[in-house]
Amino acid sequence: MRFLLAAFILLSAGLCPAQDAKKRLTTLEKRVTKVEKRVTRLEGGAQPAAAAAKPMPLEPVAVYLIRKQQLIGQKKVGLRLYLEFENVSNRRLYAFNGTLVFRNEKGAVIWSKPYGHSEPLGPAEKVGVSLGLLTDQAKAYLAFVRALKITVELKKQEAYGAE
Repeated sequence: MRFLLAAFILLSAGLCPAQDAKKRLTTLEKRVTKVEKRVTRLEGGAQPAAAAAKPMPLEPVAVYLIRKQQLIGQKKVGLRLYLEFENVSNRRLYAFNGTLVFRNEKGAVIWSKPYGHSEPLGPAEKVGVSLGLLTDQAKAYLAFVRALKITVELKKQEAYGAE
């Protein structure tokens, strides 16, 4: 009789924990699968879809003229040009260079200048810089002073970033 009572208690108590154990095991397996996928991604087994789908543009850096400011010193007169560079690619750039080309409202070239930048610039990140133009370059200086609207672009771009 004791044997039958013990068997009945074990069977009735054993059904619920067995189902809970099976449910816990399934949940644990799902969690382990998710962790394995994350580890594989971190090890470099899978690349992010955005980086793989979007190639680096031919001109990864956009440049904007923020303002020009007249400078008057004791011996020289000049302009200070405030520019903003923006990384329009989806990759981090460690350096870039090219030729800055300034144009007036009619599209005529006012001034062109080689430019290089060697500080890191992340995707969609912006950096502000300033350039000086003195009256030593009288033709360019006068063209800047007379121009009502000035546009700037970075031509012949070379960008150095991580692959």
